[in-house]
Amino acid sequence: MATVRPFQGIRYDPQRVDLARVVAPPYDVISPRDQLRYYQQDPHNVVRLIAGEVRLSDTPDDNKYTRAAGFFSEWLREGVLRREPSPCLYLYRHQFVDPTTGLTHSRRGILGVVELQPFGDGVLPHERTHARAKADRLSLTRAVVANLSPVFALYEDPGSAVGSIVVAAMARTPELSIIGADGDQHTVWSLSGAQSVRDLAVVFRGSRLYIADGHHRYETALNFRDRQRHEHPEAPPDAAFNYVLMLLVDLKDPGLVILPTHRVLHDLEGFDASALLRRLDTRHDVRPRADRAALLAAMQEPTPDHRIGIASALTLATVDVERVASADPVSRLDVAVLHGEILERELGLEDLLLEQERFISYTRDVDSALDRVAAGEAQAAFLVRPPAVSDVVAVARAGQVMPQKSTYFYPKPASGIVFNPLDPAIRIAPT
Repeated sequence: MATVRPFQGIRYDPQRVDLARVVAPPYDVISPRDQLRYYQQDPHNVVRLIAGEVRLSDTPDDNKYTRAAGFFSEWLREGVLRREPSPCLYLYRHQFVDPTTGLTHSRRGILGVVELQPFGDGVLPHERTHARAKADRLSLTRAVVANLSPVFALYEDPGSAVGSIVVAAMARTPELSIIGADGDQHTVWSLSGAQSVRDLAVVFRGSRLYIADGHHRYETALNFRDRQRHEHPEAPPDAAFNYVLMLLVDLKDPGLVILPTHRVLHDLEGFDASALLRRLDTRHDVRPRADRAALLAAMQEPTPDHRIGIASALTLATVDVERVASADPVSRLDVAVLHGEILERELGLEDLLLEQERFISYTRDVDSALDRVAAGEAQAAFLVRPPAVSDVVAVARAGQVMPQKSTYFYPKPASGIVFNPLDPAIRIAPT
């Protein structure tokens, strides 16, 4: 059900730049401090494309999107970026340390372009998206006319047919092998053999794809495609804008790691943490925790019930909500219980307010969340445990979505490995 094809990508020339200094994570995990660091790290760092600086002097003709387009064009003219000589797929191995366990993992995936189709039988989402982020990504795509970061998706391979192809590719010399500023190792091999490409295409045609990360980018690609079809009605079905750059990882890959995304409450008038816990205690099991270490330890404990951590300036506690047998995969998630029982029922924060991030912000860094509360910069932090890969697949198969920012597949694929040009004159090669 998924059409995956090789593509003639654009890559950094390793003779012109230090590849380890020009890659970066995707835009949505780059903090202002990270942005400054990447700007200073190398004048050709990909951050100038995917998360450019906003200036007070910005105008419709000079802004982060137009500057990104300018950098992209300039780097192509100068040879810092170069077009690959022929279409191919890539094997991308990402080696990293799990920050919660300290264990080293290795995740392997295939980089290629996938024919765009609305969410449904072939490509399945699992999370809600934000309109603001989609508008931002669409403005960038229209300016640069390229996919700058891959969508990260999971595929099904019950017969393990991809394994032999991957092993054969890894026996060859890699196209690049670098250690990024964060210590992660990125190794990429070309998969250009005709038979390998055809074999992979057969596997993917029999698989659904589950978006792991990049829902905004996928929906942006659909919106960009529709605009291009309107502006270029003569373009054929194999025009590049009908496809999107994806990293495809086996949903059984042992290197798949999901971290939780915690909620931080701020600026909610009349919020009283003690009163909230008293109300929750009438329906659920509320247990005070002595200190931060005790709270974090409690969040690691296996429990039969849903567990939410709550931190305020005066109180640290966990709330256990009885797990009720349900055929609804979303209701089985701790984050859904947090949204339903606390954010919506108790605090009155409906979907629109969460979408606008008026009172709730999100962080993957639990210490940062707790530090903000301790410093009086936030009213409370709500801690959750991460869902499993099987939860993500179950929600997607059921045609449902989790609350926004429910999953953080760690780490995200690097941006800057390869770019996918979307000019309407470019054609995607058949398999």
